[in-house]
Amino acid sequence: MTYSDFKAMCAESLLDWGLHSDHCVELLAMICAHESLGGKHRRQIGGGPALGIFQIEPVTHNSIWDNSDTIKSRAAKFSIKEDVANLESDDCYSIWVARHYLAMDKNPLPKTPEAMSVYCKSYWNRTGKATPEKYLNDYRAWQDGRL
Repeated sequence: MTYSDFKAMCAESLLDWGLHSDHCVELLAMICAHESLGGKHRRQIGGGPALGIFQIEPVTHNSIWDNSDTIKSRAAKFSIKEDVANLESDDCYSIWVARHYLAMDKNPLPKTPEAMSVYCKSYWNRTGKATPEKYLNDYRAWQDGRL
């Protein structure tokens, strides 16, 4: 998947659900670029449990559905069913879950790529090995067609 294809799909989905912001689309693009190399890896390399374009683990998926203040009511409105298996094959579902995870953070979404990369490490992947620099480099590589 190309960066521009992802952005178009992500923006359209978020607009449809009333959850859109340009900063959110870019942040999700950065996460996708790093976590799955722009959608190339749908299962965690090395056999781990993470799935889909954002490499969301099943336990995290379930926690989002259990703890988000809005995911269940919005899901009913848009006929979206909770199903962890969809993370691997349904990019719009992955966007849905990831967006609700981001919404669970009380802090506002960052607005610059540099701030987004720090946010990715501190919120999205706080226990992982990635660095803010790696998130930023993967994002820029995807934008430039080098991923």
